[in-house]
Amino acid sequence: MLKPLVLLALIVQVYGCYFNAECPYGLFASKTPYDTIRGDIRDQPVPNNCQAVSVWSLHRHGNRNPGKSVTVGMQLVASMKNEIIASYEAGNSQLCAQDIDNFKVWAWNETLETSQSYLTGTGYEELYDIGSRIREKYPHLLQGTADQFYFRPTNEQRTITSCMAFAHGLTDGVNLNVTVDDALLRDDVIRPYENCDRYQQDVKGGQPLADQLDSYFKSPEFVAVQNAVQRRLGISTKLDADNIFSMYELCRFYRSWATNLQSPWCAPFTNEDLVVLEYYDDVRHYHRNGYGSWVNVNLGKTALKDLFERFEAVVQGEGTKVVSYFTHDTMLEMVWCALGLYKDAEPLQATDRNVDRLWRSSKIGAFSVNMIAVLNSCTVSDHQHYGVQIYINEMSTPICPPEGCTWDEFRDKFEGYTASSLEFCSMEYEYEPPVPAPNSAAAVSGFWRW
Repeated sequence: MLKPLVLLALIVQVYGCYFNAECPYGLFASKTPYDTIRGDIRDQPVPNNCQAVSVWSLHRHGNRNPGKSVTVGMQLVASMKNEIIASYEAGNSQLCAQDIDNFKVWAWNETLETSQSYLTGTGYEELYDIGSRIREKYPHLLQGTADQFYFRPTNEQRTITSCMAFAHGLTDGVNLNVTVDDALLRDDVIRPYENCDRYQQDVKGGQPLADQLDSYFKSPEFVAVQNAVQRRLGISTKLDADNIFSMYELCRFYRSWATNLQSPWCAPFTNEDLVVLEYYDDVRHYHRNGYGSWVNVNLGKTALKDLFERFEAVVQGEGTKVVSYFTHDTMLEMVWCALGLYKDAEPLQATDRNVDRLWRSSKIGAFSVNMIAVLNSCTVSDHQHYGVQIYINEMSTPICPPEGCTWDEFRDKFEGYTASSLEFCSMEYEYEPPVPAPNSAAAVSGFWRW
């Protein structure tokens, strides 16, 4: 008969040790660090005989602290730290010795209770670096006056500070004193959902979303993770679904703030567990912000209307050199829907995880995700024309080829957004979603995969 310590050693060999895992899972849904999924705009091609004359960008805020409800759940699980250590010392745990040592030196960050949802230092660096890379790519755009630059955040600390970080990176070392516009109490360009009754009642507060989330926590995959974590920790406290997900929150938030991208709270999970837990945000965001409702698709059009009108003004000899907005994952995901991107053939369901799904919040809703559009002025045989390149997370997209769309192609894809309105937000409005035209941006969605 195997002795308990020998048995535990064999179990550890099966599960491995988190602290020295060669390939730890790095996708943590909407809490994924930007550097995990980004490209680099500096590596993108500049079309021959062209020069950028205007940049328009839309950004999610950077890495932040958890909100109030998440913090409360994290605190509750964090209070189990000593029980987790004691379980190991009693021979009941399947965790590794070094992972337990890391638990012993881990401490709760009390600033989380006083700065909930605030941008972190990591978040500031994410936005600063994006601005810095744009400056390096298009240094000539910074040769202008302050009134040729426009920056606006939503009315939240994390977006306001993200906006300041981006402007800092964009202008660092440049003799240009730009200013950031004040956030609007009602911003129908970059936060239209906030005052949209149909969204607030039917989508965000609707029963379909609640049903999907309830189904997720009852799904066989999640229950299997819940039972496996209980066994690995070997603690007497019965872990419910909320405890498991709060432990996941501790894992993904704390690792995103660590220089080595590790946290002892990730040790109870295998890579396979993290894949299952990642899916929660995919389902939640799909039905709250994405293709789960036609309302979301239409709310995303307001920002694209602004993009077209801003570039059209430059083509007409007016406009600004840089226009940048700072908002939330809700808005970015609505914009992806308005463009027809990341659309799966079948709706996402909580109980049926499609491993090949296009809608992946780790890739499309991570911290600091963005859309950057570049208007180029080109000269061929003494003839001037314009073209547009569009990047998502500093990578090329199928909306336009790497060398860009011609102005006519861009206009065909985006001019239709100028007819959008928020009239449908009224609960009394009857709306029938239109079928996208063959040449619309939505028509390219089938080619967009990660």
